[in-house]
Amino acid sequence: MSRASVLKAALLGAALSACLEAAAKVEVLDSTAAVVNNDIILTSELNRAQARVQSNLRAQGHAVDELTARKAAMEGLITRSLLSQLAKLQGLDLTDTQLDQALRDLALHNHTTPEQILNSYGSHLSVAEQREAFKAEFLSNELQQSRIRGRINISESEVDSLARSLKTQGSIEPQYHLSQLIVPLSSNPTESEYLNAQATARSIRAQLAKGADFGDLAARYSRGADASQAGDLGYMPESRVPLPFVPALLKAHPGDVVGPIRSPMGLHFLKVHDISTDAVSPIKTYDAAHILIKPSIIFSDEAARAQLSSLRDDIMQGRTTFAKAARAYSQDPGSATQGGDLGYAPAERYDPAFSAMMVSLRPGQISEPVRSAFGWHIILLKDVKIDRDSDTAYRDKARTLIYQREYDEQQQLWEKELRESSYVHIIDPALLNAGVMTNNPQQDL
Repeated sequence: MSRASVLKAALLGAALSACLEAAAKVEVLDSTAAVVNNDIILTSELNRAQARVQSNLRAQGHAVDELTARKAAMEGLITRSLLSQLAKLQGLDLTDTQLDQALRDLALHNHTTPEQILNSYGSHLSVAEQREAFKAEFLSNELQQSRIRGRINISESEVDSLARSLKTQGSIEPQYHLSQLIVPLSSNPTESEYLNAQATARSIRAQLAKGADFGDLAARYSRGADASQAGDLGYMPESRVPLPFVPALLKAHPGDVVGPIRSPMGLHFLKVHDISTDAVSPIKTYDAAHILIKPSIIFSDEAARAQLSSLRDDIMQGRTTFAKAARAYSQDPGSATQGGDLGYAPAERYDPAFSAMMVSLRPGQISEPVRSAFGWHIILLKDVKIDRDSDTAYRDKARTLIYQREYDEQQQLWEKELRESSYVHIIDPALLNAGVMTNNPQQDL
């Protein structure tokens, strides 16, 4: 073989080795960490999610180890994947215009900008990738909220009972700052599963007695979104606390851990960080009217917004009145016949984008067109009042509190049922080798 041939072969061999090395690195980076039904979670996704969880938990004062953070990150990714798959199955989607409006509405509600919201999905991503990530999460949340709302049934007797209680206790209500740890159980646990859960609960009790951090344990043992938040529920008024937990909390003091308490989710531990008896905020109610135009396949977002802008101009110029325009054009059958009138109600009763626009108005003002989950609106704010003592005010407050409590409980149950009805197979070696997470959910305890 000539010297040139030898050199050429050596160069080709070096190039081939470099390609194989690069391919091996890519393979490691993009290997599969878990299979969720027909979707996969990549190792690269898991690595990024783990870094975010560790950063978030450090900011909350929890120094969790890498495996615990990785397990919490995997739980969050599994839930996100299941929700995203369900949204796609339902055919949910957003046009670019709807996506832009959703970003503006969320930015307005959170006092930020669309750009900052997109950057929260990762500054390393392109704007197009950030928008896709936001859209997937937005649609998943919309689907989740829709499904959970359909599971909530509030009786008038419940509302009356809580309203009387609120009125009796006056303007003072205990507020609990709680963290929660759940040892999960399936919907129909076997005796063996229940005994294993009880053993896990005893182990958690022992670790807490030795000074283990509650948030660290919540990240390790809880499932779903609770794991990545170290179980922190924030401040919660007593009337929002699930009823089975109230008796134990009434006897608790800041720093206490109560539990385990059985629920359909599993065995709960609650840490009481703080108890305050702040005054219940007066109920601020808004007397508003609106005109709703719903976009459709043949009537675009732009057309709906333009029609409302034209109607607003006509009203402002005195060519018609808000009530007449609402009767003629509004697609909200409940209020159109009343001239768009919605009556007095707290802001929390409305869609977040609608609410944010309404509370920004002065009495007598008509808003620019605003997009909500129901379509496009213009809003007339007629009056604002502080309602402290009427039966209606207490009933509104009671209904809101019951809804929030029911929503929290049904959200956990719905996510649990979704997980139990799905195929989830963990592949990530770090989680499997350490025994932190297995392919038998009841062995992850």
